[in-house]
Amino acid sequence: MGNTLISACAGSLIGIGEVVLLPLDALKVKAQTAPEQLHGRGVVDIFRTEGFGLYRGVGWTIARNAPGSFALFGGNAAAKAAMGLSETQQATWTQDSIASCAGAIASISVAQPLDVIKTRIQNRPFHSPESGVSVITNLVKNEGAGAFFKGLTPKLLVVGPKLVFSFTVAQHMIAYFTKVFD
Repeated sequence: MGNTLISACAGSLIGIGEVVLLPLDALKVKAQTAPEQLHGRGVVDIFRTEGFGLYRGVGWTIARNAPGSFALFGGNAAAKAAMGLSETQQATWTQDSIASCAGAIASISVAQPLDVIKTRIQNRPFHSPESGVSVITNLVKNEGAGAFFKGLTPKLLVVGPKLVFSFTVAQHMIAYFTKVFD
């Protein structure tokens, strides 16, 4: 259980650190959902004019990434423990894939409600004053609580396999380099 918690906590820290890339994520969201906000503007111009405004939703991103990464690493470690793997035992590709699948499903499902909020904040026009709390209030009032899980199935089908693949390969690479450099 100790290794599961350590893995989950390390994953949370990695997820929180990911916020440095938030401006690129914000531009991706705008390009996908509100391209008119970017029309006729170059990337350099957007970064210069919007500056730290591209970090809008940073608190919601941290709130999404921390539990999502905790669930990814923790779910993966818990699945390995459920398979009877010890902390020092090398998992097979199949075991790593199954554990990564469990972690990916847990991560995406846990993070989805906060991802909906983050995406809606990033989708707003650059100078919109609407807060995250008002996004939540309007979402629940207009669409119901189920709206927090909009897009969950496509995300599991698209992001899930990529996450499973990359996490499985990463685990095997870490194990390989640990052996090589030990």
